[in-house]
Amino acid sequence: MKNIADYYPSKYCADGIKCVAAGVYEYEGLYFTSISFEQEPEYGEHEDASDISQHPLEDILNKFGVYVQDYFEYDIYYGSKQCHLEFASTEIENIKALRTILGRHVYCDTDGNLVIE
Repeated sequence: MKNIADYYPSKYCADGIKCVAAGVYEYEGLYFTSISFEQEPEYGEHEDASDISQHPLEDILNKFGVYVQDYFEYDIYYGSKQCHLEFASTEIENIKALRTILGRHVYCDTDGNLVIE
């Protein structure tokens, strides 16, 4: 995964959704954030946003104790490389920790280990 950045979907403007930290939102005790990124086929990831690779995504979910809440498939265009995902947790610290990957390079090495550079 490369070019990892904030993503702000319009649904975050809905009533009841509160911004509680930079890029972190809360609704009824659930914390969430959205990011965009590009996959890297040279690291075994898929070519386009319509098919997000299991790894490193699953490794990220496990490391930070979050889950994917929304896929934003309405924002995906045929052949697009730009992926958009919303991650959620009942723990704000998990979401804040996840956001440390913004602007970094995330991939699995040849041994299958998660690397965050």
